[in-house]
Amino acid sequence: ALYSWLGPPSVNWFMKRFARPVLLLLAAALPLAAWHHAGPRSTRSSRAAALRQQLPAAPPLPEEGHEIEVRCERVAYGGLGIARTDAGATVMLSDHTVPGELVLVLVTRRRRRHVEARTTAVLEPGPASVAPPWSE
Repeated sequence: ALYSWLGPPSVNWFMKRFARPVLLLLAAALPLAAWHHAGPRSTRSSRAAALRQQLPAAPPLPEEGHEIEVRCERVAYGGLGIARTDAGATVMLSDHTVPGELVLVLVTRRRRRHVEARTTAVLEPGPASVAPPWSE
């Protein structure tokens, strides 16, 4: 019986029963020269190094405590604004930013691929900005 009360057969059982005899027959039929490859195999680390060389370098991130001027591009899930510096670094803005706003932000935390910043002033309102009714 293929399945016993213990469950399906293991992979080792399958290899012993079916795959290994077929591989042995193939190995005997092919000449030895067919089993040699042209050069050394590429290791995972050398492939990763080759990919790293093809990728562009990450843009420099602003330092903590610096004030920078950015334009909010969009709002992420959770309400945080997303902007980019002139160099291309990603800035996660605090709440209360609207896409299209030009804001002055203070960098509060530096992460591996982005910085987190707190909005200190809105220099230019965005197209979706509205004045609050209590400010009139």
